[in-house]
Amino acid sequence: MKKSLGILGLIMLLLTGTLSAQQQYQQLNLDTALTHVSRYVENALQQGTVVAVLNFNSPSEAFSDYVIKDLTGRLVINRKVTLIDCCSLTLIRKERNLQLSGNVSNESARAIGQILGAQFVVSGSLTNMETFYRFRIKVINVETALLEAHGYIDLQNDEQVALLLGNNPASVQPTTPVRVAPSPSPSVPVVTTPPIRGIAVPGANLAAKLIWLGKGGDSHNTYILEVNANEVIAPHVFEFVGGVNITVVLRGVGANRIVRLQFNGTMFTIKENVTFILENNITLQGHNGNDSPIINVAGGTFRMNAGSTITGNLRNLNSSGGGVYVGSGTFEMTGGTISGNSASFGGGIYIFGGTFNMRGGTIRGNMANRGGGVYVNGGTFTMRDGNITGNTARENGGGVYISYWGFTKSGGIITGYNIDQNNGNVVRDSDDYILARKGHAVWANNVLVNNERVNLRKETTSGPNDNLSVRNDRGEFTTTGAWDR
Repeated sequence: MKKSLGILGLIMLLLTGTLSAQQQYQQLNLDTALTHVSRYVENALQQGTVVAVLNFNSPSEAFSDYVIKDLTGRLVINRKVTLIDCCSLTLIRKERNLQLSGNVSNESARAIGQILGAQFVVSGSLTNMETFYRFRIKVINVETALLEAHGYIDLQNDEQVALLLGNNPASVQPTTPVRVAPSPSPSVPVVTTPPIRGIAVPGANLAAKLIWLGKGGDSHNTYILEVNANEVIAPHVFEFVGGVNITVVLRGVGANRIVRLQFNGTMFTIKENVTFILENNITLQGHNGNDSPIINVAGGTFRMNAGSTITGNLRNLNSSGGGVYVGSGTFEMTGGTISGNSASFGGGIYIFGGTFNMRGGTIRGNMANRGGGVYVNGGTFTMRDGNITGNTARENGGGVYISYWGFTKSGGIITGYNIDQNNGNVVRDSDDYILARKGHAVWANNVLVNNERVNLRKETTSGPNDNLSVRNDRGEFTTTGAWDR
């Protein structure tokens, strides 16, 4: 049943071998570790095997939930194994009072796998090693209750891990071992922007505050939605019929606060005459198998400031925009992080007729068939600052895919795999082959250059001084020497 693990043998300590001392002490960030774990599971099993990602034992349910959803989403997109649907897993967990972050024995995992009709069950655990964390994974054969494979990865004790474990990111100490894949920026940095002033919306929780705002919100006012604890909400539409110039600010108070979706749908839809701002200490988290993006900009303005995160929305196949969908209106990203999302097109962001201005922040660790980080299919994308790094596409455009309309880059960094194989955006097919000439950093489709239709690509890192500009619809191409054909 097992196959050759290839490069994974350089990272994971397996039953079949050991690592050199230097390799054992290399540490990965969480998103990179999950990429390797998904490949490890796929390489351990045959094509089409039915698998359930059951649980992950850690001190924090938020951490366990992130790992389970991210790993499941990666396996779904790769399509090498068949995943048990999340609804069935949720029902079994409730029936057996199984916590996402609790410990499950091999025999219990086997019994649950039999109920679900799975051939193998994936489970894992996190161990605090003081200066770093040990991320263990095991694949259990449901028929025999024996381990099919198991191993570990050493995980950086960085800001993202601290956030998910409920620790203070500012207290994280730097690690001394080799840092293979350092995070390009904190997932939820400390407060760096002055709080916006406005009217504090009353209510016992976020759901109650949203109801009040829908009834009492008036023109030319700024309203502050303060989140004092982690919340679960239903999809909500910011629309004020007859109202104009209404600003809504979502802010975490006391610590980083996580807002999760209660069921499938778009968490926040932003209509005309509304500006919606994610401010400090707030994380919006989707879920596996969602049929919608977390944010839909539908005529209004959406802004992300430092201290905000959009993560964990793993969409079904034939979808567009894992984190943010810009259909009309404007998305202003001045800070924050969009990470750990997936879709068929635009794992992080999908632009269709609107405007995306990136002046800061980070888009990382997202996945799609095309445009791992960003997909432009109408409208415009202007990048003046920020980082697009560590995203994956299966076909073209690991970082950015330009299908139609405009892209201008006058600043910021889009990291390419050919320069940085640890942190770079990459085009990698479902068989784990790195694809050349497919635009690891950026892919521009069907551009008219010297009266010839060509595909333009950027494989290597595009730094702050690289000017990449193209408008496919009119054949305007303004940059020479920065692109490859």
